[in-house]
Amino acid sequence: MRTELKKLHLTLLCGLIWSLTFSQVKLPKTPTVSNLKVVTPNLGIPKNTLSKTNFPISQPNGMSVYKQDRKRVVQQQNELKQIYAELKADRINYSLASYSNIESTRHYRNAFDQLTEINAGNFSVKEATFIIENAFFEEKMDYSEFEKVVKQTGDFLREKMDELGYDQNRNLAKNFMLFQFFSDTLQIKSKNLKHLPFKYDFEDYLGIKDWSKMFVSKLLATGKGQCNSLPRLYLILAEEIGAEAFLSLSPNHSYIKFKDEEENWYNVELTNGMFTTESMILQSGFIKSEALQSGIYMQQMTEKQLLSQLYSDFAQGYARKFGYDPFVKKVIDKALKLYPNSITANMMNSSYLTIQFEYVAKQVGINPRNRKDLQNIRNFPNIVKLLNNVNAQYNKVDDLGFEFMSAEAYQNWLASLKETKQKQDSENMKQQFNIKLKKTFKN
Repeated sequence: MRTELKKLHLTLLCGLIWSLTFSQVKLPKTPTVSNLKVVTPNLGIPKNTLSKTNFPISQPNGMSVYKQDRKRVVQQQNELKQIYAELKADRINYSLASYSNIESTRHYRNAFDQLTEINAGNFSVKEATFIIENAFFEEKMDYSEFEKVVKQTGDFLREKMDELGYDQNRNLAKNFMLFQFFSDTLQIKSKNLKHLPFKYDFEDYLGIKDWSKMFVSKLLATGKGQCNSLPRLYLILAEEIGAEAFLSLSPNHSYIKFKDEEENWYNVELTNGMFTTESMILQSGFIKSEALQSGIYMQQMTEKQLLSQLYSDFAQGYARKFGYDPFVKKVIDKALKLYPNSITANMMNSSYLTIQFEYVAKQVGINPRNRKDLQNIRNFPNIVKLLNNVNAQYNKVDDLGFEFMSAEAYQNWLASLKETKQKQDSENMKQQFNIKLKKTFKN
């Protein structure tokens, strides 16, 4: 009924505007000297006194009539634009198109149901990682095989600790063993077992062409990984041998933090097999004071925050495979509920809201990338709200202390970690660990 009334109002206004615009408006002729005649109106005033009075005499003004007509035309044209806008608004789809009709998205919905059953305060990183990667591979992975590899690696680590005389009750010993597993060649001669150090995979390290490059399963299969898969496997193996370790973030990067029995904290950089100092991480130049205050960088993640990060990774995998749709928003909202300051989830939310706004704007013929064209959204209050949501989300990301770091700047920073001073600092820490562990062994 509301739409029909709008259409009726639209028809009437069109007729009025047509008549005012295209019909001729007859204006009075401008008087000339030759035809000018003074007409004295009969106002009941003696003729001999008329010239002495200031009584106003009004005459029709052709330009005033024209301006009034034009004013009415403009006003009615604006009303017409508003009605057009309202009619368009009735047909706008404010939600992104869903990919749920694609059969393979079913695996992600199944995985989401499994993830939501996880206890955020106490969960298995191994199990959550498998669920996420298995969804991408359309539930074709075998959990028993994945679990078997993790268990065998855990047995190898424990046996190597015994061989080296490490106290398996000490967190320092267990984490140092893990560090050696990732960065050195280890072997157990009695069983003819040998493990080579993992290598950094420079090819498509952001997973732009192939998102599975980010996966632990890919790392285990090839021995090559990057700053997403290497720390994740470290956490899985730490879980397996009972070591306490934490995930931490820096711009475009993640690494491991752990502490010893004296409450001293250490940073493990797995991309180059080194221990790093806080100053080495800050050296990137992309960590603002706001980022440290909000805790998005260089802080050890809690269980809830880690699970939030896993949800974000899960959402990114779906978006890379299918695109952004309401399911992505559902996962992002879950991640933000667990960790409102998550920089990864907030960045994804920024992308989602931007894509949604542009999708809606284009439906009414507005190019959101054109500043002049963008002004036309004032006729669509709900689209204005969407733009406000986008701006508010970008403000939140800025307030958290995010600063864009290019891929080139990131690579330069990684390369700087291999400089002489950084290598020496790492070697010094290794020697300190060896001294502490030998003292424990003698005792």
